[in-house]
Amino acid sequence: MSEAPTVRDNPELDELVESYPEALKAFIAFGGQFDFTSAAGYLGSELFSFMMPAIFLVASVGNGAGSIAGEEERGTLDLLLSVPLSRARIALEKLGAMCLEIAALGVVLWLALWVGARAFSMDISAGHLAAATALLVVLAIAYGAIAFMLAGATGRKGLAVGVTVALAVAAYLVNSLAGLVEGLEPFQKVTPFYHYAASDPLHQGLDLWHTLFLLAVGAAASAVGVFQFGRRDVGSSS
Repeated sequence: MSEAPTVRDNPELDELVESYPEALKAFIAFGGQFDFTSAAGYLGSELFSFMMPAIFLVASVGNGAGSIAGEEERGTLDLLLSVPLSRARIALEKLGAMCLEIAALGVVLWLALWVGARAFSMDISAGHLAAATALLVVLAIAYGAIAFMLAGATGRKGLAVGVTVALAVAAYLVNSLAGLVEGLEPFQKVTPFYHYAASDPLHQGLDLWHTLFLLAVGAAASAVGVFQFGRRDVGSSS
């Protein structure tokens, strides 16, 4: 096994991590793995457990909330609605643009990780990197759709961003701490973050069930958002 030079052949790192408090390990694990000396364990803990989800959610939530509500707050939505297109089509095109943006970010991330893995002779397949990146993209799109739903219902970008971020943080905490707090266990498996990490994609590849769950969350939120935008009096939220 040959990994990044700073962690390669250094089992003391795993021993150090195992000595961490359980609460801390709950936040740095990705798919339940703490093997810092393997490529999958290192990338999971350093990138996919928190950093990349945070970056992708910033992009998706801001886009989802601002695609309609941002134009409404700037006073440009009336002009957009004056074109001979239905509200549903406008909303779906906005959602499609968000999905394409997040997917493009995912492709860039996958390419960067694949090139980096080859450069440092890290023992991880392109397919497993793609699986983890795909789940990250679907997670971000799900929360972007939730932000879009809230923005479509209220016309307020700040509110949509704030509530969505609060929901994401709550879901992250529930998933991370469920193994330590017995009362959280019943709620863990309904959090998007559980389905994002539970299949351990960096070691096991893509899992259809977990992927479908995240897709269903995004689709449901999108449908509600399109419906709410279609029926709301746009001027009433100004």
